[in-house]
Amino acid sequence: MTSSEISFDEKTKTYNVIPKGNPYDAMKATNVIKAIGLGFNVTDALKLLSDEYELETIDLKETMGKDQDDMRRVKARVIGEKGKTKKFIEEYTGVIMSIHENHISFIGPFDQVAVARKAVELIILGREHQSVYKYLDRAEKELMQYKMEKLKRSSNKFYEI
Repeated sequence: MTSSEISFDEKTKTYNVIPKGNPYDAMKATNVIKAIGLGFNVTDALKLLSDEYELETIDLKETMGKDQDDMRRVKARVIGEKGKTKKFIEEYTGVIMSIHENHISFIGPFDQVAVARKAVELIILGREHQSVYKYLDRAEKELMQYKMEKLKRSSNKFYEI
C-alpha cells in the first residue's frame, strides 16, 4: 500500500499519517482516508493510491451558504430522478461521485474530474439538465480529439527517430 504509518487518536477522533520514506505516499494515504470520510467505499478510495487518480470536492456550505433546504435541492438536482443525472455524469466522465452530507466529491483521472466538476457546478448554478448533458457531450468529444492529437504527435516522434 504505502510506506506510511497511520494511527487513529481516540481522544481527538483524528488520523495521523506519518511518512516512512516518500512523503508523497503519506499524501496518497491521507487522500484515501479523506475519501472514505466523504462517503466513498474502500475499493474506490484505494484507487487514489494510483498516480492516475485524484480526489476533488465541492463543499456546498462554502458554495451556497448554510441553508439546508438549498443544499437538499441542489443535491437532489445533482442526483436526478432515480439517480439519472449522477449516473450520466459518472458514465460520461468515468469519474466516481459521492454525495455525502454537504460535499459532492469526485475520484478519477485529472482531466475527467475537471469535466465532472464543471457539470456539477453548472447544475449548482441552476442550469437545465439538458444543457449540462450537452456540455458533457461536447467536453467528451473535445477530450477525445485532444487525446487523438496527442497520440498522433507522439507516434510522429517515434517515426522521426
